[in-house]
Amino acid sequence: MNPKNFKSTKRFTGFPCTHRQWRAKSHCRFVHGYSREFYFEFEADSLTDEGWVVDFGGLKKVKEFLDYTFDHTFLVAQDDPELEHFRSLDQKGVIMLRVLPNPGMEGTALYVYEEATKILESLYGKRARIIKVEVRENEKNSAIFEP
Repeated sequence: MNPKNFKSTKRFTGFPCTHRQWRAKSHCRFVHGYSREFYFEFEADSLTDEGWVVDFGGLKKVKEFLDYTFDHTFLVAQDDPELEHFRSLDQKGVIMLRVLPNPGMEGTALYVYEEATKILESLYGKRARIIKVEVRENEKNSAIFEP
């Protein structure tokens, strides 16, 4: 059997954070928040000695990255015109600021894919890879990145 036929998935839930889309012409330009969740699909050229695509218990570094970036944080675009104001609030301990290229769902999906891929490569080299990241902001809305 071709190991490329094996895929596995992992979901991380419960990441309450806020963000704003400063370019939006709608209410999305205001600070608002969701409890985000992240869904990953993995595939591999071969399985581990245990017979796995990835070791779910070994994804602690991915969870730590998600916790740091999205747990009770305020996400802002790196080009937000109010960035210095938000930095000031962070320095005062009012918010935990995280600056992203694009804090929206699509931008977050790409960002999480890139960062989680670095972690996965440190664990497995090129043997296993992420083939899909879905970022959900609520039960109705999500964005997906597939390399």
